[in-house]
Amino acid sequence: MAKALDYIGIARMSGGIETGEDNTKSLIKSGKAKLAILACDASPAARRRAEGYVFETKVPLLEAPYTKEQISAIAGRPGCSMAAFTDLGLSASFVSALCTEYGTRYGPVSEILEQRLRRAKARKTGKGRKHA
Repeated sequence: MAKALDYIGIARMSGGIETGEDNTKSLIKSGKAKLAILACDASPAARRRAEGYVFETKVPLLEAPYTKEQISAIAGRPGCSMAAFTDLGLSASFVSALCTEYGTRYGPVSEILEQRLRRAKARKTGKGRKHA
């Protein structure tokens, strides 16, 4: 089984991903989504809706190399063509695994998420703050 798919299962068990179009839309609009994914066999209408959801947001939309059936099997929800990661670390790990398995196709999204992860860690440790 693909390592990247395992990250979807881990995220599902930890509550770091929501599946389905309505859940994905609400997470993106609320600002809680860190990464939106779309199945490779999603309909053109679903693709347009997903692009509309992320339009004018900073949420990357990634077409996963997995079918709805594969994502549904690991996510535990039938007919799932869309999902949104809410955990930044898991989303970065997922895309990093995609880069390892499929090459540089997912490199730009991986770099965006890694940069956001570094900034989040710096904020958490207090580094990078300007002191008056």
